[in-house]
Amino acid sequence: MQNIPAIFGESTARGKVRRAALLAAAMFAACFFPGCAGGVKDTSRTFTGVVLDAGHGGQDNGTTSRYGGREKDATLDVIMRLRPKVQSTGFHTVMTRSDDTFIPLDTRAAISNQQHNVIFVSVHFNDARRSNIRGTEVYYKSPCSAGIARNILNQVAAIPGASSRGIRTANFRVLRKAQYPAVLVECGYFSNPAEGRRCAKGAYREQLAEAIARGISIQRHGSAPMLAAE
Repeated sequence: MQNIPAIFGESTARGKVRRAALLAAAMFAACFFPGCAGGVKDTSRTFTGVVLDAGHGGQDNGTTSRYGGREKDATLDVIMRLRPKVQSTGFHTVMTRSDDTFIPLDTRAAISNQQHNVIFVSVHFNDARRSNIRGTEVYYKSPCSAGIARNILNQVAAIPGASSRGIRTANFRVLRKAQYPAVLVECGYFSNPAEGRRCAKGAYREQLAEAIARGISIQRHGSAPMLAAE
């Protein structure tokens, strides 16, 4: 085996010191920046703000169906219901859009990246060629976002009549460009007749907002809060 200090071209004593320093630095990084990759700042346990992103908007309708309507309308409705609930648990919020406006994907990520100590939560609804597919999926890219995805999915799946299709990694642009932990919530399938009709109802969107807010709070505080009413 090659002598480690010789790799650095140093004496044995100096090599041992350098090796110890490198090991200490690695341990420090593992403790204080767990699970992060690609320059993502791990605020998953310290965040004080939430960037709320209603998918699609403007000329971009997203998916549409005779059961669920237009995705861009449903996502904005959920986000508008979600905002006061997140605020009532002590977080400040930033919205990427608050009306029927088209916001480019890079701009959505940039809005989040300009904030301090936040996480990014994007809301969408899904579509499939097979009408029997149903359920909620939550996507993430950076490893430090996995816990957020899991907590949100657990809460949404607990809604009576809802089901889980799991958390998944994805290279979606808003996740790839994010410098803070980021998740994308696919709340249900508009292409499924029963789920599409459920997602079209204000009462169910209120439940979705409550569930997402609980998942966010559990991630940060370890418990579900009392939420603001609609």
